[in-house]
Amino acid sequence: MRPKSSKTGFTLVELLVVIGIIALLVSILLPSLSKAREMATRTKCLSNVRQLCMAHQMYLNENKQWVAFSNWDGGNAAYQNALVGWLYECPIPNPVPADRVETGSYWPYLKNRDIYRCPSHVKEVSFGQAKTDALTSYIMNGGVNGYGQTDPAGSNKIKFYRITAFKPDDVLLWEADERVTKDASGQNSSAWNDGASNPWETFNIKDPKAGGLTIRHGKVAVIGCMDGHSEWIAHKEFYDLSFQRKRNRLWIKPDSATGQ
Repeated sequence: MRPKSSKTGFTLVELLVVIGIIALLVSILLPSLSKAREMATRTKCLSNVRQLCMAHQMYLNENKQWVAFSNWDGGNAAYQNALVGWLYECPIPNPVPADRVETGSYWPYLKNRDIYRCPSHVKEVSFGQAKTDALTSYIMNGGVNGYGQTDPAGSNKIKFYRITAFKPDDVLLWEADERVTKDASGQNSSAWNDGASNPWETFNIKDPKAGGLTIRHGKVAVIGCMDGHSEWIAHKEFYDLSFQRKRNRLWIKPDSATGQ
């Protein structure tokens, strides 16, 4: 006689225990996965700015150490001596097509649109005449053209400087706030209507703690410097530098005691 086989299954209690263990493991792993994903995004963003700074260095080497035009023009061909900027060729259409970045002076050294954007920058918000945050997550410091300084003789020519006019750790690029902003005087800002800005132009009216920088990475953001390196800067440090009335690494206009 063959013994009669008995088939047994999981009891309800056992199933609940297994589900509880799985839920516990998921709750433990999810923060780690989220943190790992953010670290990967930060690394890529830092690398992007580093590559943009390398393009800056290569441009200098091929142009007798003159710093590239910052696109300080509101998206228009506003200056007689400046047509092609680091980000695009003027004038810029509105809305701006994604391939417009391929007309900029840095493009020949990069040839990759992804380098111009933080991986977590997925939404564009129009602030001014154009919508340049559709092209990039990073803004050039308008101080490289004297924040719009023109020839005192009256011609519509913007000021250019060689790299020797700046300090190695001066800020060339920063990851500006992509949301609705106002400048230091309380006026509506247009930080993304071209490829450049000044430190006062990127403060978010709904989040003063953002300090003029994006909040994609929390309380820090990426900056790129004149000597070609990229680094993280805290919102508070950026904010404090912005409101100093003296030459510092953020206010970099040559021929000005305050850098402004």
